[in-house]
Amino acid sequence: MKKTLILFAAFVLSASALLAADEAAVRVYVLKHKRVEEAALLIRPHLSDSASITLTQRLNAMTVTDRVEKLDQIGKVLSAFDTPPRGFTFAVKLVRARADVPEGSIAREIGGLGAKLKSMFQFNDYALIDSVVLRASEGGRVDTQFGGEYLLSFTVRPAGAGNELLLAPFSLSKIYKKTGERPAAILRPLYRSSMPVTLSQTLVIGASREEKSKSALILILHAQELPSGDAIEKGPAGAKAADKGGKKP
Repeated sequence: MKKTLILFAAFVLSASALLAADEAAVRVYVLKHKRVEEAALLIRPHLSDSASITLTQRLNAMTVTDRVEKLDQIGKVLSAFDTPPRGFTFAVKLVRARADVPEGSIAREIGGLGAKLKSMFQFNDYALIDSVVLRASEGGRVDTQFGGEYLLSFTVRPAGAGNELLLAPFSLSKIYKKTGERPAAILRPLYRSSMPVTLSQTLVIGASREEKSKSALILILHAQELPSGDAIEKGPAGAKAADKGGKKP
């Protein structure tokens, strides 16, 4: 009889433990760096079928109701996801290339890239229009002019932890200044695409009206990651010009 009572007590304790494990709990997660809407999509595969999520966008927070072990797992996922945005520098040069002039000396501002350009393109003369060094973080947008004639625009898409960035949309436009009672600037797109970029590698882009054109614009871009402590807070422009120089030929 005594043995039976002990077994019964053990069964009752085991059932109580299982019931507690299945009970739902509520936990609030507040994100500091990433958007709560993106986090909600990220954690959905980790939720139970009976779980629920309530977003509070004003506080960038979410309230999740689920089993305790699921909530612990979600906490780890969000901790790895909610990291400060990575910051980058973009050193950009815009070069004018021409084939309808005698071969000239390559502008010294282009540096060692002159020989590389001559091996890639069939032009006689290469001259620097302008150069700029920009700082931007993930999600930041860049808009910068070259020599008052051209506008470069792109947005830095979230990069994760790899060495590949996506600048999209990436566009280079010609600026036409309209005179009159109401002066205005008109943009004519010259190049528009989604541009994959590898950190610490130089990207060279040529843009011309047609394949056998006598002149072209060549954009040279070199991206590097900033130390984690130098990440840039997103502002109205999403980017900051760190240095600008160069001469218009």
